[in-house]
Amino acid sequence: MPSRRSHRKSRDGCIPCKRRRVKCDERRPECTHCANRNTACQYASEASVTPPRSNTEESSPCSLPIHPLRASAQTHPTSIPQDQTSIPIEQVECAANLPPTSGLNIRDMELLLHWCSSTYATMAHTAEVEDVFQFLLPTDGLTYPFLLHGVLALSALHIARTENRSDGPSYFSIALEHQNCALALFRPEVLSLNCENSNIVFVFSGILYQLAFAKGPCSPYTETYDPIRDLLQGFDLCRGLREVTGLSWHWVKEGRISDVLIRVDDNKIWPLPDKLQEALSRLSHFNEYYGKDVSNHDTACYASAISSLTDLMEISQGKPRRVELALRWSFNLTDKYVDLLRGRDSMALVILAHYCLLLHRCRHQWWMEDWSLNLARSVWGLLDEHWRPSAIWALKEVGLEV
Repeated sequence: MPSRRSHRKSRDGCIPCKRRRVKCDERRPECTHCANRNTACQYASEASVTPPRSNTEESSPCSLPIHPLRASAQTHPTSIPQDQTSIPIEQVECAANLPPTSGLNIRDMELLLHWCSSTYATMAHTAEVEDVFQFLLPTDGLTYPFLLHGVLALSALHIARTENRSDGPSYFSIALEHQNCALALFRPEVLSLNCENSNIVFVFSGILYQLAFAKGPCSPYTETYDPIRDLLQGFDLCRGLREVTGLSWHWVKEGRISDVLIRVDDNKIWPLPDKLQEALSRLSHFNEYYGKDVSNHDTACYASAISSLTDLMEISQGKPRRVELALRWSFNLTDKYVDLLRGRDSMALVILAHYCLLLHRCRHQWWMEDWSLNLARSVWGLLDEHWRPSAIWALKEVGLEV
């Protein structure tokens, strides 16, 4: 069988044929392809043109030149001819036919990056569960967009709160946008609560708590900021979400986020400091004494709020950095007490002044940092001279200067 005849190889074709990657017959002054296409035929300068090599002169990919230095000098010029540096448009024309893609949302990417590098660490109560907040939550957010919106909202508030930036107020508005999107997507999910989404709903409920308490101190609209009003809104949210999380608890406690759950031994009571114990005792005695003289004084309602606050004080005494214990007070409040507090009832405000002591233990969290002092100022401003002595010790303990 005759051997296959090899064709003559050459790299001296015209520039248009090289760009089109077609075989040039090297006719001069105009090759056949350029003549047929009515294209200007142009060859490299005569100095760069070398005679075609014979087949015997072709070196295989594995062979080395006899004189490496000389060969290098011949085949690697010090500069590339300008007419050989242009991009072959024919190779990229196909990209122009693709549909245009939407631009990247740099703002949301910034928020997600901030979450994964900073905010997540403020959420985890132990180093062991940091991966859940750093990686698992954003990943689950791809499946459950309401969770991702919640993550981005909290990240935006974190930036607005902790970074001294001139555009800080804009991040507050961004947080509200994401929160509104999250809530709109969250409501249908709650109506179809099941084993599949129970863990995500539970985690997002926790984010909603934090958003509720972070918004007030982060708001640039200081003239409309009312700590007591915002606290009551937070309490309403806590009480509502407790019903939701209660329905899914049997799934959550056995689920993949069970490691992030904080289990508190309610039966373990820690002794209170003497001054705190005396202050709570005075509060109870004052409630009973005032109930004897005022006919519409609901002694039982106030006593229930005081008793619940005392219990949480004792439980949290050995766990001073557990924010969830401060929020649990709202679970035990009667509707009557909440209504009295909403009406700025004086006795309810005095009890709230002592609740500031519990909130003050949470000031290490950026989203709870100024709550105790802001509430203290508000309570002090609402109480008259008759009631202020009953609250002054507690308010001074949280840093209020009176």
